[in-house]
Amino acid sequence: MLMKLKYLISLLALALVCAVGCTKDDNTIEQQRTSIERFLTSSHVPRLIDYKDIETSLDSEPQFYEKLSQDTYRYIATYYDEERLSKPEVVSGSTVELRLTAYIFDGGTPKTEDIYYTNDEEKLAEMQSDGLNPEFWSTEPLVLKLGSDKIIKGAEMSLYGCREGDVVEAFMTMDEAYGSNDVGIIPSKSPVMWSYTILSVK
Repeated sequence: MLMKLKYLISLLALALVCAVGCTKDDNTIEQQRTSIERFLTSSHVPRLIDYKDIETSLDSEPQFYEKLSQDTYRYIATYYDEERLSKPEVVSGSTVELRLTAYIFDGGTPKTEDIYYTNDEEKLAEMQSDGLNPEFWSTEPLVLKLGSDKIIKGAEMSLYGCREGDVVEAFMTMDEAYGSNDVGIIPSKSPVMWSYTILSVK
């Protein structure tokens, strides 16, 4: 009887630990969503509105962000370009080439020291001038095959529906980025931003 009681207590304690851990993560994710949305609608240049508010906007070409899921947001800077709809679209199975700069997102305008990956020559030059050493980083386009290559969920989601030539910013909470894992220089539970140009779609 005593053993059974100890077993039940240990199970209860484990469940409590899990519940507390989940609650902390839920709170972190919610804070990250709020931080991303606040940045997009106030500090971002240009200032953006939610896609669902387009119909009430007085602008003929309102700049907007899309909420692709609870945890991934996308802004397409080239959305209104005249030739855009004639260009190849990214779908499942597409192979894309990207010029990419990826940042750890801290709630404000991304800075050079927030970069954890780039193949953009200008960004690499900025990093060097700031005293950082990206000598082993390549300037070759990042090649990804959608649906096959393993990339973080939010980044892949942000690519679908984009077109060749698009200039895109994607913001992800930890839940659709790297989760609770430490990955290289990326701390666990970090929200991230991918800023990329789609060089080609095949």
